[in-house]
Amino acid sequence: MTENDTENGREQESKEHAGTYPDSVPEEWARTLRVTVESDEQSDESGTDHPTLSFPDVDTATAVFTDSTLGLLRALNVHEPSSIREAARLVDRDKKNVYDQLRKLAAYGVVEFVEEGNAKRPIVAYDEIVFDFAVSLDSEEDQTDEPAAA
Repeated sequence: MTENDTENGREQESKEHAGTYPDSVPEEWARTLRVTVESDEQSDESGTDHPTLSFPDVDTATAVFTDSTLGLLRALNVHEPSSIREAARLVDRDKKNVYDQLRKLAAYGVVEFVEEGNAKRPIVAYDEIVFDFAVSLDSEEDQTDEPAAA
């Protein structure tokens, strides 16, 4: 693959992603996903124009973005595999497991699939993911993991 082919591929991907981001998003932010946790007590005062994915709680966010998931996203972004099978080989994991994880990420809009012949090429919509949430250490809620009294 020549450098020109790569440029054309990126240009085509940009056209495929057209409309994915609001027009107001600065170009340097367009490929950064902001992950937040919704809270009744906090309002979103950050004022950023990053595309944002909100979860109801930290447990849900960390269940989606596991070490395994982040490794897969890095492999997709760096190596740009042409199929799910190739993506599974890159991370040395079972194809079905990788496919299930990619479907979950696609449901959240983090990954997209482009059909090319009989293959689905997974594309990461972002270059960077910023986790923007706090975990309170003062709250006595969710204290279910306390050790039992002896």
